[in-house]
Amino acid sequence: MQFLKGSTDGSVDQVASNVVKVVNNTGRTVVFNLEYAYPAGWRIMNDRERVYSVANRDSLFVPVRVIPTKAAEGNVNYFINASAFMASGVPLASAPWNMQVTKVSRWFANIVKSEAYLPNDSDETSFQLNVKNDGNSAEDVVVLFNPDPKLLITDAQGNPFGENTLQLKLPVDTDTLLTFKAKLQEGAGKENFFSAGPIDEVVTDKVDFQVSVQVKDVNNKTKSWGGRVHIKKLPSEVKIKSEAGTATIPLKVQFNTYNILSQFTNFSLDLSGDADLGRDRYLRYYYQTIISSNSIAGTQFLGSYRFGEFRTPKYTVAVGDIGANMELLLNGTGARASYKLGKVDVSGIYVKRPQSGLVNNELTSMGGSVRLNTGKRVMATAQVVNQIDEFNEIDKKLGTVEASYRFRNQSLASVKVGYSMENHGADSTFTVPGMGITAKYVGRIKSVSFSSQLRYNTPSYSSQYRGTKSINSNARYTINQKYFLGFRVNVNTRTPEIYSKGVLFPVRYYKYNTYELRFGWTTEAGNFVFSPKVYDEEFLDVRTMTTGAGITFSTNKASSIRFFSRFYSGFTKAKDYDLDPYLVNRWENSLRYKNLNFSVRYYYGPYNVLDNLRVIEDGINPQSIYMSTYATLNFKEARLSVRPTFTMSYESVMARWRMNLAPQLIYYSKSGFEFKVAVEYFNVNQGESPLATVSENPSVFSPFAQSNTFLRFGLTKQFNIKKPGKKSHELEVVVFKDLNGNNLRDSGEEYEQNVIVRVNGETLMTNEEGRVIFKDLPQEKYLVETEMLSNSEGWFKSKGIEVDLNKDQALYIPLKRGVQINGNVILQQAQYSALGEGGMKLDGIRVTAEGEDGQTYSGLTDLNGIFRIYVPFGEYKVRVNQNAVDQQFEFAQSEYNVVVNNVSVNYQLTFYLIEKRRRLNIKKFDN
Repeated sequence: MQFLKGSTDGSVDQVASNVVKVVNNTGRTVVFNLEYAYPAGWRIMNDRERVYSVANRDSLFVPVRVIPTKAAEGNVNYFINASAFMASGVPLASAPWNMQVTKVSRWFANIVKSEAYLPNDSDETSFQLNVKNDGNSAEDVVVLFNPDPKLLITDAQGNPFGENTLQLKLPVDTDTLLTFKAKLQEGAGKENFFSAGPIDEVVTDKVDFQVSVQVKDVNNKTKSWGGRVHIKKLPSEVKIKSEAGTATIPLKVQFNTYNILSQFTNFSLDLSGDADLGRDRYLRYYYQTIISSNSIAGTQFLGSYRFGEFRTPKYTVAVGDIGANMELLLNGTGARASYKLGKVDVSGIYVKRPQSGLVNNELTSMGGSVRLNTGKRVMATAQVVNQIDEFNEIDKKLGTVEASYRFRNQSLASVKVGYSMENHGADSTFTVPGMGITAKYVGRIKSVSFSSQLRYNTPSYSSQYRGTKSINSNARYTINQKYFLGFRVNVNTRTPEIYSKGVLFPVRYYKYNTYELRFGWTTEAGNFVFSPKVYDEEFLDVRTMTTGAGITFSTNKASSIRFFSRFYSGFTKAKDYDLDPYLVNRWENSLRYKNLNFSVRYYYGPYNVLDNLRVIEDGINPQSIYMSTYATLNFKEARLSVRPTFTMSYESVMARWRMNLAPQLIYYSKSGFEFKVAVEYFNVNQGESPLATVSENPSVFSPFAQSNTFLRFGLTKQFNIKKPGKKSHELEVVVFKDLNGNNLRDSGEEYEQNVIVRVNGETLMTNEEGRVIFKDLPQEKYLVETEMLSNSEGWFKSKGIEVDLNKDQALYIPLKRGVQINGNVILQQAQYSALGEGGMKLDGIRVTAEGEDGQTYSGLTDLNGIFRIYVPFGEYKVRVNQNAVDQQFEFAQSEYNVVVNNVSVNYQLTFYLIEKRRRLNIKKFDN
């Protein structure tokens, strides 16, 4: 007796078939029946009661069909055994059939919610990943996290993952629900002594951190899944962008006094604001006036600064004290306007300002510009400027044309040419022409990025870069993620011709050239750059060349402490003097931690032309050190902000110490006033200067000490003036726990923070006072929806509330008290249970309560089968998930109808899980 196929491959989705061949060599006819042994859960399709008969020397073929269970594991050999028995139970023969179930790999993953919110009072939240294995064998997968550098991903117990990786085995036909925590790294979310935000600050911007999640099949490198979770910190206030704009016109009033303890006291009054008028129209305004009071001149009005601007997508108009950069710097009091006409922008400016303190000697400037932006790759600009300088008797006329082109690889090239004419003297005695050209290129080719600018301006060209000839180039080659090579070349010379009242001043030559090679590398500690560098300079006819090298270090951006250090050392040679090269060292450092900033600079040797003259003429190599630190320390509960500033410096040439200490205290009142007090202490202490030994007048450098103390006061208040026209309003939503269920907030009923409130597509989270504010909502009807962020332990949100917003309103939303449904799952084992005395674990079985409105509330059983669900008042169908247990078990009753209407009642449910009876076939054999 044998199967025709001793070994076959099969699938859980198909019926497996084979044939038993029976050959009778006993010398007589044999009558028998066939018994089959097969894996648990499989089904045999043959008639097990059928009796077979086979004559002597004859053969019999019996088809056998088997249906594997869906739970059959892939890549596993299963044995089916066919045995022939006589009617008396005497075994005749048996045959094995080995069937290997083909592995079906079919798993799926998804993020349960793509957004998770950080509570106001915590720096961590959680998100869930659901992975289901619908295949027929356990799968080995790896979960990879790529979080924002400010986030730490851990398991539900707070244990971090090594290299942000989790190894996971997925059981067959099982939903695996994984809960992870996302925690802000230490100091990223918590406020401490140096990081507390301003007392008057209202956070209106969402903070969004992203976590990329990828699940990969260990055995199948091509199979993977990826998703993303947004970890958000929601504000409690938002301004709605609408056609009506803001509901009010803001006006900030600031009054400050200076030098109160001295005989010269100044007062300033500032009025400012920026109003949203709706339909992308904005009005910005600023006014400042300064008054001086002293014992000599009495009270004086020192003038004022004023500015106003009206801006729309189509045009902009500004008046007051304004400016523009049109190759020449134009500034003063006047007007500026621009208009957009399709792809063309047209603008113009007219300003005047007095010079040298004389009102009748004014500098009058006017300019116009036309810009073409094709919206593709080409942009062109033409500008004309006329500037009349009454004091120096110069009438300047300048015209420029600039064109730029962006290549397909995003490289950018531009060229700008200009021509000027200057009339000099009161009666235009003579005319001087000038011209200039500037060319730029910025681009990247594979691993090389390059930028360069060339400028050539004649000595009489009417530009802020008059007489400048320069080439500035920078290139960087990225070797790999850790290393790069680069160079910087800056060649700059200036020979400007300066005129006043028709007279040409002596022309001086200025030069500042630098040549630098750069080699950079990145480590876990930070970034390093080594750079040999040469300075070639000429100023006031002093020519020097400095040759040396430097190294720079900066911490990584992810570090909470930002540190920067740059050291340069070299030797300077004065070209026209018979002096040996002298040493120069420059060391610059800065440290930043939260709101604390500290910097220190040390210079040994000349740093500027005056220092070089000290070495050349006086033989004194100067040293200097500069230190400064400032911080912002906010104490929110006291509504105070302290901002100390300290600076100190020492110059060896003068033997002079300078020190300045300026602490500032600001108090923010609940009524919106801001009170400011500042004290500034200034001290200068000069010792024995080495210049006294070489100076013809040594008394100028005699030791002295001087100190002053200044006291300042300030007052600030923001006013909001109701705007006429189409109305927009403010909606304040307050969430509280309604203890007595009357839908009104009564004394003693607590506010609830960390409740998500949604209105008109905007999402906010209630603060510690249970409040959120939606500003500038247009006048209409809105649906206000809430969502509980965390387990509220028996408190539930209300349904969405519709609000007809026709004025500023405060909406109070009650949280309804709920009731706890307790229960457990109890296992009843069969008489011949395969589980043994230990039974089985009963955790992870979901129990769900569904209300009449379709809302569901659920919980999972623990190891002992105990569950707990909080529900509001109502009628529910409480169901247990039958699919969470093996097919060998079933619930005696998987659903209950429960009416919840009393907080004093203990609602207790029990689900009995019964193991199906096992049938034992016992055969007796004679020895």
